[in-house]
Amino acid sequence: PSDLKIRIVQLASEMSERAKWEAVRLREFLAMKEKEVGEKYLEMMQKQRLEFEDLLARRLREQEYNITKAANEALDAKERSIESVVNAAASAQQAEHEAALKSAEDRLEMEISAKYEAEFGANLAESKNSYIKDLEQKLAVIQELSKRMEVAEQNLQISRNFESGSQRAHRVSAAALALAEKMETSKGAAEEFAALKAAAVENGVIGSALEKIPSNIKTGIPTLSELQTKFDSARKVGRQAAYVPNGRHGLEGQLAGILFATLTVPPGADSPPPPVDESGNVPEGRMSDYILAKAKKHIQLGELEEAVKELDQLKGQTAFTLNDWKEDAMDRIAVDKALKVIKMECALMNKNMAG
Repeated sequence: PSDLKIRIVQLASEMSERAKWEAVRLREFLAMKEKEVGEKYLEMMQKQRLEFEDLLARRLREQEYNITKAANEALDAKERSIESVVNAAASAQQAEHEAALKSAEDRLEMEISAKYEAEFGANLAESKNSYIKDLEQKLAVIQELSKRMEVAEQNLQISRNFESGSQRAHRVSAAALALAEKMETSKGAAEEFAALKAAAVENGVIGSALEKIPSNIKTGIPTLSELQTKFDSARKVGRQAAYVPNGRHGLEGQLAGILFATLTVPPGADSPPPPVDESGNVPEGRMSDYILAKAKKHIQLGELEEAVKELDQLKGQTAFTLNDWKEDAMDRIAVDKALKVIKMECALMNKNMAG
């Protein structure tokens, strides 16, 4: 009986240990599945966000094209209206001048003829004085018509100057639109850049903006969506570099960094700063991980400048691994700022041409 009791106690203990072990395995399995579901959900949300951004960009480009086309058509219609008004005014003034001149000549001939026939002898001196007065009036009329002709020529010159400025504004706007459309992608835009530079050679604002555009525009600059995608892999490498133990930069240290980065849960963008250690300092790995999380939030919101400011706080090997991504982001920031200035200047030019 005592052996049976001992055996029963042992079996009960084994069943309790096995139940604990099964509970631990079940908890680990649930944690792993929960992580997999979270990663799949995050990937799905990222894909939907990228598709929405692409759709929004296409809609914006279509709207911008329609607005530009409507503005150009309005400018053309106004130019044709002004030209027709100037031509009509010049023709009317010319006809009025010829009619007045002919009327004055006919009237003068009739008056002279009548006076010479009726009063040829006694009134010869008076006829000459009247003739002189008529000639003075005629000269005054001719001078007045000459002044009107000068005004018409000035109006015509103004119209020609307006037409020339309008055509120049159209060329600059078309070149700027072509450059903006190409720069919304990651393709090279050397031809569009050269075309806009040639069209805006007399525009100092656009020229200054073009000087701010980086030289690698010839090979292409990544878009915001591409930078958002690249940052995930760059962040992964940066976390691995951040957790490399101090003084161990060889293969062993890199493997340790990869292991620590894999085992450590990345902080969220709204997480509090990491606490200090016993020496009163914040561990470099955790601080770098926290900075990368804040930068990722700014990147997801499209705030590249704020993201670059956050990444500027990184140090050592972590900062080195993010240098390429930072350079691409700074190029995109410079391009977006330059395009904004160019679009504003083109809009101002078109507004001035429209009166």
